[in-house]
Order: sequence, then C-alpha cells, then structure tokens
Amino acid sequence: MHITPFAASFGLGAAELMILFIIFCGFPFWIWMIVDCATHESSPGAKVGWIVALALAGVIAAPLYFFARKLPRKKKEPNQAPDPTAPSGRDSA
Repeated sequence: MHITPFAASFGLGAAELMILFIIFCGFPFWIWMIVDCATHESSPGAKVGWIVALALAGVIAAPLYFFARKLPRKKKEPNQAPDPTAPSGRDSA
C-alpha cells in the first residue's frame, strides 16, 4: 500500500490510516442508526433497548441494528403507488 507523504509526516502507517477511515465512515453511520431507531421503532421497550445498545456498543451495534431491524422493516413497507394527480411528463395535445 502506498502511503502519502502527508500521512507519513504524521507518523501514520497503513494500519492507522485504516482505523481512521473506519472511524470517519462509522461515526456518521452510527448517528444515522441512532436517529433511525429513535424515529422508527414502534415499541418503547425495543426503542430504549436498541438506543442503549447503540450508545454503549457504538459502531459495533450499528451494523447489527441495520441488518436486524432497518432492512427487514424496509422490506415490509408496501411499495407506494404512483400519485395519479402528479404530472406524467407527457403532453396531452
């Protein structure tokens, strides 16, 4: 792996750069899962349990919540029918 002179000047190796990459990508995902849990969980007990798990386990619990709760909920939502009053993009001349 090629390390840039900028990273080398701070004494960062490949492992440190990977950790920084995971942190910078994981933190927004973690926040997104906390917000999703707070806004979409219907059961108060499940909501509190998941928020506590997300707060304590951080980036480890976020993928667990994503695959265990968010994806199955997304699959259960019915497909929305198109709005009949919306313009179709075709001109009726």
